[in-house]
Amino acid sequence: MRLHLAAAALAGLTIIGGNGAAKAQSFAGGDREFLTLQTENDLFANVTNTDRHYTNGLQAAWLSRPQTDLPEWLTDFSSPPVYSLLFPTGNFDKKSHRIGVALGQAIFTPDNTQTTAYQPNDRPYAAWLHMTFSLQSVRASSVTGEAWQDQWKLDLGVVGPAAQGEFVQNNWHKLIGADEANGWRHQIQDELGVNLSFERAWRSSTFDTPRLFGLQTDFIPYTLISLGNVQTHAGLGGTFRFGFSLPDDFGPTRVYPGTGAEWFEPTEQGCNCYLFAGVEGRAVARDIFLDGNTFRDSPSIDKRSFVYDAKLGAVFVLWDTRVSYTHVFRSREYDGQPTPDQFGSIAVNFAL
Repeated sequence: MRLHLAAAALAGLTIIGGNGAAKAQSFAGGDREFLTLQTENDLFANVTNTDRHYTNGLQAAWLSRPQTDLPEWLTDFSSPPVYSLLFPTGNFDKKSHRIGVALGQAIFTPDNTQTTAYQPNDRPYAAWLHMTFSLQSVRASSVTGEAWQDQWKLDLGVVGPAAQGEFVQNNWHKLIGADEANGWRHQIQDELGVNLSFERAWRSSTFDTPRLFGLQTDFIPYTLISLGNVQTHAGLGGTFRFGFSLPDDFGPTRVYPGTGAEWFEPTEQGCNCYLFAGVEGRAVARDIFLDGNTFRDSPSIDKRSFVYDAKLGAVFVLWDTRVSYTHVFRSREYDGQPTPDQFGSIAVNFAL
């Protein structure tokens, strides 16, 4: 998808949302649970049947209703004290804790998927199949309107042939009549993956933004850290939103790497629609999809230590459903990468 066409489409979607509904009065999604289905693919960016680099991501996620019987140690752990010294939570009188589980898969390929030969100067084939267990906490002040969202995620899964990247990609290609990828024999080998990540996002008067053309705006900064044999990185980002009536949530979700939240504020009538843009930078210490296996020889490529994403997108909240599209521009991730990457992300969230 070309950028100017995407921008025009997004502008049109904002106009459609012109009768936007008032914000829901419930706190942090109310007493609802949420189901999310999400797909990411470079097809959405290139409108061709080519595969390159991060080429496909799939995820199905469930987020519980607010939990009132979680162990005290777990609710205390939800907002780590050391982290709060650097990025204070502030004063709050409302809080909500939810737990979640997700099943996801990510697939990576080199530029040339037609050759059967090993390509030492390109990123290797790789797949990652995992379960994600999450603890999501929202704290807010009814006095100042400020809110903070903390998310812990524990990923448990496997990288390598057992992740079934070849099976999923090539059987999908057979179904749609596209060429198969022929180099999967050179993929990163089987390895159990364990990753723990934490993200804090907040809405604060410190980041107040003015109205533009009579429409509401806001800016939601966030920080993230990930530790494990799959991905180890630290990052900082922010999302700017622009619409008729911005909801009191933290924006749409992503699969790889995951940010945002599955919960949202349903509308009682009409469509609550908005546009958003953002940027995120990550300092990367380890990325198994580039560095290769941890304890054995495998295909690998020299990664770059700093990666950034820029994103544009649109969100529609219609009654109990939220639909979002995010177009991601990702900087070069390894030495010798000819061009930056683009891919699209579509998420559909249901309030149950």
